Amino acid sequence: MSVLTPVRRRSATGLLLLLLTLILNACGAGSASPSGTPPSLAPNPPATAIDTDMLLGDASLDGQSVRVGGFFLAVGDTAQLCSVVLESYPPQCGGGTVRITGEVPADVLDALDSTNDPALAQATWGQVEVTGTFRSNGVGGTPTIELASIRVVAPPG
Repeated sequence: MSVLTPVRRRSATGLLLLLLTLILNACGAGSASPSGTPPSLAPNPPATAIDTDMLLGDASLDGQSVRVGGFFLAVGDTAQLCSVVLESYPPQCGGGTVRITGEVPADVLDALDSTNDPALAQATWGQVEVTGTFRSNGVGGTPTIELASIRVVAPPG
């Protein structure tokens, strides 16, 4: 019997979410009405659906609208998606990150986990899906997503 560590479990979960997102996008691609016009309530789909690891270092996506699922971590006024999550409390990003610029709505922040001990670093974290414009060389040279929307994604299981 194989036992996955929390980090490997999160990586496997991220891969599963990516595959599910890609499958759902492919299934929804033909949902136009008989006249060929898209349904009026359907949002304009982003050009690319990927995970944080795939986004890092991909300058070909610069300026494109992307939808990215990943582990969100906000500390102070800095929000980011982490390619690797360190097992600490509060969690920390390891490896590459994609900075998120723009206002994260309070209802999203309220739905995520956060520290409540004033002696610890104040952080908010959880699995999210972010849609926005990708900049491969954004804030301070860090890959950045200019936030258009964000939603909490419940981890499977």
